[in-house]
Formats: sequence, structure tokens, C-alpha cells
Amino acid sequence: MKKFFYLMMAAFAFVFAACSDDDEGGTQNLPQLNFAAARYVLADDSVDIVLKADQAPASTVEIPVTFSGATEGQDFTASSTSFVLEAGMTEATIRLTRIIENIADEEKTLTINLGTVPAGYRAGTMSYTTVQLLSNNSVFMTFEKATDVLTENGNYTISLGTLEGLRYKVPAATTFEVTVDETSTAVEGTHFEFPNGKTITLDANDYEGKIAVKFLKKEEGKDKLVLRLAEKSGYAFGSNQTITIELIGRYGANGTWAFKEIKNLEYYATMWGSDTSKFPTGTAEDLITFIGDEEGNTYEFIPDLQGDLKNFFVTSCTATYKGEAEKLIEEDSGMRPVYANMTVLEFGEVNVNFSATNSTLRAAEVSFRTITVDDEEILELTIDDYEPTDFLTDEYGMFGDTESLPLRLYFTRVN
Repeated sequence: MKKFFYLMMAAFAFVFAACSDDDEGGTQNLPQLNFAAARYVLADDSVDIVLKADQAPASTVEIPVTFSGATEGQDFTASSTSFVLEAGMTEATIRLTRIIENIADEEKTLTINLGTVPAGYRAGTMSYTTVQLLSNNSVFMTFEKATDVLTENGNYTISLGTLEGLRYKVPAATTFEVTVDETSTAVEGTHFEFPNGKTITLDANDYEGKIAVKFLKKEEGKDKLVLRLAEKSGYAFGSNQTITIELIGRYGANGTWAFKEIKNLEYYATMWGSDTSKFPTGTAEDLITFIGDEEGNTYEFIPDLQGDLKNFFVTSCTATYKGEAEKLIEEDSGMRPVYANMTVLEFGEVNVNFSATNSTLRAAEVSFRTITVDDEEILELTIDDYEPTDFLTDEYGMFGDTESLPLRLYFTRVN
């Protein structure tokens, strides 16, 4: 009996060893097939479902899939019911497209499973994925922009909307969380900080809010910040779940710049019906030079002007840093206002009448930023502290100040 027992144990050990050897040299070492994401969202457009292979095949292979939950042909269409993994490629895609006329008032969930795995591969841990089919009542949260910059301070807007493109107002105070994405190169606490925390609270009946970021330090190679909206029950992600922010710090104006144009001249002609023939003019020979300290706290401003700009910038003077201000860019605004942070300088002496015949000399604030337009570096000056006597006189009389009547001047770098 004891002999029989030992024989049985030996046989079991042999079989176990054989199975182990088979696993070690067999399926366990085969390259895996996995979905690229565990979850996708399908609104009223299309979404690409991606399959990834650890190793590219020598010849084209097909990997069938099965759909369950939402109904193909009723809720969505699929470009294929199989992933086609081309020879030499490690990714394959199936595109799902929503059938718009069948979108209902309730969300649906689609589950996609891999079917028979071809020889030479094995299914990985992500052998299935889910697709959330949004409804007419779904609410989206999204950053207003996909990219932006951080000067000294930044405020980045998130907004809420519906699938039908309408604003969604929260019924009660609601908080949304933001995280720093792992693709960021800037380090929190070293290069930037969140002065009000990493949450955005919308009061009842609000549909948008802002998160504040403060610039701390610029360092080569560590100037990218990626913010990501965290998942929140009851909300789906809109077009911009993330925003990529370039850290640039305080704007600098050092150098010589040539006049290009009054950027918002057409805005006054079309939106205000203003007589723009009376506006100041200039040429590319009109130059301004800024010579500033390293921090940009003080500039020596030197104008070399022949055109009408000399009626405002009448003399060389000191321009002193006064801080940063958010300005409305009226000419770029449409259904939604467009704002930009600008550095504010106080010029020691200008003619605020902006006139060849009338003169009121005093200190005045002028704001600026540097931007890139059509691959050209632009110094943008915003003059909104003046008292016009030759143009915009009716508009000035209506408002009593020129904060709402900015002149946006473009200059190009000379050196």
C-alpha cells in the first residue's frame, strides 16, 4: 500500500512538472493583446477603440470582438467586428460611431470582449473594455482651452454643458477636482503652486469656474504643466479633459520693435461704427526700444517715431512695472469673452490726448504681452489710459474713460 502511494505521488509530480514546463515555455511567454484603455466615452460623434500587441506579427492577423449591452446598428455602428493587426504593427483600431437620431435620455454601456486570440498571442489582463454611450441628458465638464500659458498668475476655466451644446447650471454648490498629470515636467511647490487649492467650486446656477495657478520659478526643461480633470460621478469629460500650460513667467519687452498695425481697428469699424479714418497711423519705420533690468521692474523707453504714435509717446521716459492685469480682448471675443494676462507698466510721461494739437502730459499705464502670430514674435501694447481729442471722442464722451476703448498696437521685433 505504501509502495502504491509513493508511485502515485511520483506520477503526480511528473505531471505537475510537465505542466509547469509547458507553461514556462508556452502560453505564459507569449506576447499579450490588451485594450489600450479600460473605458471609453462615446457622445454624438466617434471614438477609436485601440488594441495593443506586445509584439508585432510577421503577417496580418485578425482578432474578432463581441459586443454586449448597447446594440450595434441601433445605438452605434462599428467600422469592423475584428481588429486587423497588420504585419509589423503593434496597434489596431475599430471606430465606433454614434447613431445620432437614436440617442435617448438615458445612458447606455457597451462592453467589448476579445474573441478567439490568434496563435502566437495570449489575452492580457485588459481583454475587454467598456464604452459609455452618453445620453441627451449627459453633462460634460471640460477645460475651455487645450493649451495656455502661465505668466505670473493664471486662471484656467472649466465649463459645463450638455450633449446638445447647451450650458448646464449646477443646481447646488458643486466642487470639481483637478490633478497634476504625470506628463508634467514642472514641479508643484518649486515651479508653480495652487494658491486656492486644486478644486473648483461652482455656486448654484453657475456653469463655469476657474482654477488659479501661481508662477514660482522658470527652469529649462521643467516648464510644462498638464492639469487633468478628475472623474466625477454624474459627469462625463468634454473635448478637453486636460490643459497643457507653458510656464513663461513675467513678460519681457527688452529690444527694439517696429510698428506693424493697430490690431483692433477693424473691430471699431464693424462693432462700433467708429470713424477709423481719424485713428492714429504709423509705418514700419516707427520704432520703440525698451532697455530693462533683469527682473523687468524698470525700463528705459526710447521712441523713434515719425507717424501719429509720436503724439502719444512724446518723449523718452522711464517705464515702471506696476503688476499684472487680466484684460479683455474684445476683438477676439465672440459668444464667449477672451481674456489675457498682461504686464502693466507706468510710463513717466505721455500725451494722453494722443493729438498733435492738444496736449495733456502725465504718467499713464500701458500694458503689454509678447505673443507669436503666424510664426512672428509680436509685442502687443494695450493703451487704455488716455483722453482722446481727435478720435473716439463720441465713445469717450459716452463712457467717460477709455478702459473699454483700448488701442491694441502690434510691433515686430527688430533686435
